[in-house]
Amino acid sequence: KLRAIKKIGNKERRIVNDELHKIAKDIVDEAERYNAIIAIGDLNGVRNNNKGRKVNRKVNSIPFYRLKEYIKYKALERGILVIELPEFNTSKQCSKCGSMNTERPSQGLFICKDCGYQINADVNGAKNILKRAHAYMVWAGAVVTQPEGERFVLNHTPQPPQLHGGSPRL
Repeated sequence: KLRAIKKIGNKERRIVNDELHKIAKDIVDEAERYNAIIAIGDLNGVRNNNKGRKVNRKVNSIPFYRLKEYIKYKALERGILVIELPEFNTSKQCSKCGSMNTERPSQGLFICKDCGYQINADVNGAKNILKRAHAYMVWAGAVVTQPEGERFVLNHTPQPPQLHGGSPRL
C-alpha cells in the first residue's frame, strides 16, 4: 500500500515538474521573441500571509521557487537576462499615479481613490513590477525602449547574472 502511495506521489511530482518546465519555456520563448528581459517579483514571505485555510493551501502548493529557477536556467541558456525585484507594495500602489490611497473591494479589482484608476489587481501589480524593472535597467545603463504597449524591450547584450553580490533597492 505504501508503495502505491509513493507511486502516485511520484507521478504527481512528474506532472507538476512537466507543467513548470512548459510554463518556464513559454515565458522564455516570449522574452526571446521580443528581445526582452524577464522581471520576476521576489515572492519571499508570500506564504506568510494568512488568507484562510483554502487560499493558504493553494498558495502553499505552488512551487514558486522551482518555477523561478527553471525560468532562470532556461533564460541563461538563451542569453536572456532575468532580474528579481522586490514586490513590496506593488499590489497596494497605483500603477498610474503612484498613490497608496487605494482599495481592493474584491480580490481581483484595484481602485485608486486619488485618480479613480480601476484595473485588475494582478495587472496593476505587474505594471508596478514592470516600472521597477524599467528603473533598474535605466540605473544599470541599458538602453530601454517601449515600442508596443506595455512591453519594454532591452537593447543590450545579456550577461549571466552576478552571483556574488546583492541587487540594489529600488
